[in-house]
Amino acid sequence: MVVCSLLSLAASLCAGAMSARTAACLSRNLRKLEFERVQSFSKQDINSFSAASLITRSTNDVYHIQEFTARGLQISVKAPIMAVWALSKINAGAFEWTAVTAIALIILVVVIILLVKLNFPFMKRIQWLMDGVNRSTRENLEGLRVIRAYNAEGYQQEKFDRANEDLLKNNLTAVRIMAPLHPISSSLMNFLALAIYWIGAGIIVSTSSQAEQMTLFSDMIVFTTYATQVVMSVMMLTGIFRGLPRAMVSASRIEEVIEHEPAIRDGPGVGDTEQKGTVEFRDVAFSYGDDREVVSDISFKVEAGQTFAIIGPTGSGKTSLVNLIPRMYEATSGSVMVDGHDVKEYGLRELRSRIGYVPQSAVIFSGSVKENVNYGEGANDRSEDDIRRALDIAQASSFVDSMSEG
Repeated sequence: MVVCSLLSLAASLCAGAMSARTAACLSRNLRKLEFERVQSFSKQDINSFSAASLITRSTNDVYHIQEFTARGLQISVKAPIMAVWALSKINAGAFEWTAVTAIALIILVVVIILLVKLNFPFMKRIQWLMDGVNRSTRENLEGLRVIRAYNAEGYQQEKFDRANEDLLKNNLTAVRIMAPLHPISSSLMNFLALAIYWIGAGIIVSTSSQAEQMTLFSDMIVFTTYATQVVMSVMMLTGIFRGLPRAMVSASRIEEVIEHEPAIRDGPGVGDTEQKGTVEFRDVAFSYGDDREVVSDISFKVEAGQTFAIIGPTGSGKTSLVNLIPRMYEATSGSVMVDGHDVKEYGLRELRSRIGYVPQSAVIFSGSVKENVNYGEGANDRSEDDIRRALDIAQASSFVDSMSEG
């Protein structure tokens, strides 16, 4: 028995290490698939999910899948084997004992199904409420200067507290629903042992032969042990059922991202063109998915070397119009032409490699100044002099030279 116990310990350690590695690899692959898919999203696609939700789906949701997999792989194999083996042993016992065990199992399974069903909506809401907390946190970090300028710290604090409180209440409700599961399981196991002894005592008393009584007593002890193992196997599975609703919701949210087809797709490709540096709009209209058009009936042509200014009040569609050229958004109607071809005919990489783009809001990526200046495709072909020239044009050389490491 000592040797068997040591072998069992070694097997458990190996199984734990293997399941942890499998879960970690799965989460790595899910994050990679999500990141690759999001890289192909247009602004329309990102807005349909929201940036906060995409962050939650690639971090929090993936973590829940990893945690559930690591725990579930061992239990889902071990528990059924224990249960089936124990059930095969108790078939030889008295009918009354088998009936009591079956009743206990039925009650436990019904309780599990009911609690999981009641808990599922709250588990589903947890991830959406987590999106809300992330959204509020992100807004506070990005809009810190505006918040302080308007003395709106109190308002933002209340907004965050509401999102945080909603998440707390939902989590507490979910925990309270599942809380009775373990006490009910433990109580059922104790009541089952009590019922087996009670019935066994009656059977033993009704038997006149002392030898038969001793045999029945021995059978009762063995049966109780096996019946307890059956219930313990189901109790082990309750650990899976606790995490199953959240894992299912997380898997569904991750799948939505991975399976989402980008609104803007690659064209067949154009190759080399006769025209170089021309941009033309032909009766272009654009809307953000509703009936109201941001711009309509826009037509103009800009030849190579010309400068073209678009002037208008805030919200008149200037930025939207520019975003149609690199296909950040798709024109609702009309044609946007680059070098004599409709932008829809280009592959996305092919189109954007023809365009020099300075965004309205500057974005600084993690890394050095050099990496931020020499960014994007073709970075390996640029020299130190090219980077210095770009800094000079941007009038940023003195700022960079004044930094501790230049």
